[in-house]
Amino acid sequence: MSAPFFSIRGVPNQFKIALAFVMALISFQYLPVQAQIPMDLTFVIYVIKEALVGLILGYICEMMFIAVQVAGGMMDMQMGLAMANVIDPKTGAYIPITGNFKNMLAVLYFFSINGHHMLIRGIMSSYQVIPVDKMWAAIGSENVMMMAVKVFQNMFLSAFMMAAPIVVALFLVDLSLGIIAKSVPQFNIFVVGLPLKLLASFSLLIVVMPAFLLTLNGLFENMFRALAEMIKALGGSP
Repeated sequence: MSAPFFSIRGVPNQFKIALAFVMALISFQYLPVQAQIPMDLTFVIYVIKEALVGLILGYICEMMFIAVQVAGGMMDMQMGLAMANVIDPKTGAYIPITGNFKNMLAVLYFFSINGHHMLIRGIMSSYQVIPVDKMWAAIGSENVMMMAVKVFQNMFLSAFMMAAPIVVALFLVDLSLGIIAKSVPQFNIFVVGLPLKLLASFSLLIVVMPAFLLTLNGLFENMFRALAEMIKALGGSP
């Protein structure tokens, strides 16, 4: 429901249910329950605990993909494409066109480094830190709250780092166009300005693409590190 790629609305529900069922079987065989879970009203607490832990871990990873969309929104605002939104197949909402393009690149890069394997492995390892027979997790602890704040901070910082080259370069283009408009009043800057900004924007996107992939590599490293730290925090480990 909240993990990257697996939460895409275009993925059939039958696939999601089958994947959850297979993962449950593998987890049960790999990490057997030490204590017997009572089949009474307390069983609902165990189910709620597992659901909340899964949602939190999924959103921790999803935050890094949201950073890519935020960076695309900053770029589109400076490029003059803020109104050219497209429908995101993952959420069904309208997102910036550059953000959608970079999000697709991020998903492809995520699969190329076997990030989905690391994500599943992290969920499997969470049962070692947060056992199934443990009635509750440290969801409301200080460590979990501070970790969530740290993830939000890293998300906006990563978005700013990805958008900064394009935003700064286009700001210099706007500054140059403003100087030309003041120096040559007869020059119709509104007719030439937008196509010139778009040409400069797409040229800069091509130039900074290798740096974007390097930034994605660091972004996913931070994502897996945050996933491991959040698992420890939910398990009550210092």
